[in-house]
Amino acid sequence: MALDARSAARFLTAMQDECERQRRHLRVPGYPRPCYISYLLRDIHLTVLWGRLGNINQSSVQNARNVFCDVRVGSYRFDQVTEGGLDDHESESESYEHVEMPIGNDVDALKYHLWKLTDSRYREAVRQYLSKKSHHITYVDANRDLPSFVRAEPIVDQRFRRTRPPDLGYWKDYVERASRVVKQYPEVKNSWVEIRIRDVSRLFVNSEGSRLIDQSRVCELSCDLWLLSPQGEVVATRVLYVTPALEDLPDLRPFIAQIRERVRLLWQLSQAPTLKSYAGPVLLAPGPAGILFHEVLGHRLEGSRLLSTREGQTFARDLGKRIVPEFLTVLDDPTAGRFAGTRTVGHYRYDDEGSPARRAVLVDQGRLVDFLSGRAPVTRSRLGGNGHARSEYHERPISRMANLVVQAEGGLPHAVLKQRFLDEIRRLKQPFGIMILDAEGGETATDSYDFQAFMGQVSLAVQVWADGRENLIHNITFVGTPLSALRNVIAVGDTPRCQNAFCGAESGVVPVSTTSPAVLLSNLELQASDQRQYTPYLLPMPHEKGARRARRRPAE
Repeated sequence: MALDARSAARFLTAMQDECERQRRHLRVPGYPRPCYISYLLRDIHLTVLWGRLGNINQSSVQNARNVFCDVRVGSYRFDQVTEGGLDDHESESESYEHVEMPIGNDVDALKYHLWKLTDSRYREAVRQYLSKKSHHITYVDANRDLPSFVRAEPIVDQRFRRTRPPDLGYWKDYVERASRVVKQYPEVKNSWVEIRIRDVSRLFVNSEGSRLIDQSRVCELSCDLWLLSPQGEVVATRVLYVTPALEDLPDLRPFIAQIRERVRLLWQLSQAPTLKSYAGPVLLAPGPAGILFHEVLGHRLEGSRLLSTREGQTFARDLGKRIVPEFLTVLDDPTAGRFAGTRTVGHYRYDDEGSPARRAVLVDQGRLVDFLSGRAPVTRSRLGGNGHARSEYHERPISRMANLVVQAEGGLPHAVLKQRFLDEIRRLKQPFGIMILDAEGGETATDSYDFQAFMGQVSLAVQVWADGRENLIHNITFVGTPLSALRNVIAVGDTPRCQNAFCGAESGVVPVSTTSPAVLLSNLELQASDQRQYTPYLLPMPHEKGARRARRRPAE
């Protein structure tokens, strides 16, 4: 049942009542009492339509509710949370069974489930508290000078925004007609079109007296296409839009035009050469450049990682020091609904600990000045957070990126930047350089056990020869280590672009936005991706009769 303004207000009251009851009476003689309790309820309304070849394969409207219950025992100075909360996402715990809430609007049912969830969370918190105490008998607490949690003034903000439901008939017709286009291209062996619309209302209360409502919508429209190259390699591409507003999605005709263009690109990529390895000048378009900064810098400035002994803590001792070229400034601003003319999915008013979202300048003219943080302090010089605690389901909120923005002074127009790229190729006496135009995502290792490295999945790249010739290449990824990559940035473009996506980490998958200009690196390493070869299908697809011949180049 969809949550409306009246039900949301009733839920907040019920949650506050149960929170106060638990705070007053939840105790076991001889064991620590709760010092803080909060409930974060997420009401989720998910619409999914996907299909292929002109037919709908799935049409669903799903409703779900879950609650993250935070019970802290001991005191604000010393509670049970360890390792910055990075490990607090155990799906085998008793409390995990009680995270799901009823989707009806009966407050007694809600209170019943909150009662069961809180009881199990308290028992787990006491066990963790005693374990933490015993751990400190043997091991030194590196964060002993920092409080576990910072007390906050209560905030009451119960603004509820009614969201217009999507027109299912329109989008059903859209998916059918868009996916049908691919039938004209028998060389494309797999394809689908999908629309996902996720509406989330977050209701938050805590024992300090806060009562909050925050809402968001994320819309994803995609078309996935893949074929086998003549050598048997899988070549794939995707048309993707991620936005908080349905009206930002393209109309049907331009979307179909993009699909046709991507099919032509797919055929060209299937004929393109591959590289086994490369190290040299690389020019990253704004989208891939944003992925680079997200993986190399953003995750390493998430302050919760400074509280974990198992993290590499790349920049832990670098406050005030230059970590990137001085023409770069990096910030994260979840309060901004737009960057570079694009609406952001990383925008919110309150984080998942109930703190107001704040603009955080992380790197100022090349120098590290701050970390992303929630209510758990990460440095002695600054105990207050900046509203970046985020999570997805039952995971404890930790500091995460929201709207990461890379700003540059002295950015170069594209033609000038590309010439600088060519000059760098020639200066280093390299036969060619690589221009990465698009990438689908990346990953990085931040813990001290693994190599401190990162990887970006390249979907479109061009080999640029020293004499100016260009050709496509495929099946490559960019890789490297963070400090080396940041030191190799030598120039940037003057036209930033905002890209919406999703980021997965210890506290779950959250929507994020990254705004960056193009970036030129004097050296970046590339390596081949999956090079397995497959045999072709034994028979043509049933619908190929009457279509253009398989393996024929798509019409220009």
